[in-house]
Amino acid sequence: MFPPTDSDHNSSLPPSEVSNALPLGMPATRKLSAHDLSLVTLALLDEEKSFGSQLGDRIDALSNGFYRPSPGMLYPVLKSLAEQGLITQRREGRRKYYSLTEEGSIYLTTQRTSAQRVTSRLDSAGRKLNALFADLAHSLGDETQAMPLAQELLTARMDMKAALHESRGASPEAQRRILTLLQETTARIRQESRQ
Repeated sequence: MFPPTDSDHNSSLPPSEVSNALPLGMPATRKLSAHDLSLVTLALLDEEKSFGSQLGDRIDALSNGFYRPSPGMLYPVLKSLAEQGLITQRREGRRKYYSLTEEGSIYLTTQRTSAQRVTSRLDSAGRKLNALFADLAHSLGDETQAMPLAQELLTARMDMKAALHESRGASPEAQRRILTLLQETTARIRQESRQ
């Protein structure tokens, strides 16, 4: 069984993950779904073979430090892709290197647009994180405090977008309350930023 295709991506996700998905597919609670991590992994292996932690490094670099998958997320994805025949693993010395199979290359061709969308989102999130970090490092004068705060701010922004996305089906009355909350919050943010 192949990973879900572009057309059935959201329908194959567990209900909890679908409800947490942003319009562009980035979950609020995790930076990438297993499906999106699979696509990024296949795209990176299409460029060159890699061992597990090297793939983590490459994803970290691709996202400008925004996202590095945990081993508990990455290795199950690698196992699943291998079981589906999309990648192979070969031991070289003490490391297991993963490579794209011909079947994986064919599958990736059908998913190229989705894979590019995910890598673009990672790059964009990384650029936003680094811009926030630079601004905070300058105003705080302390890089050690700036990065954690930048990460928390970016996560809060992503969670806000996810909450708004989840509210699409709310009743008109709820939508009016949400509008009021947004207007009040916007005014408070502007007020705080002037202090």
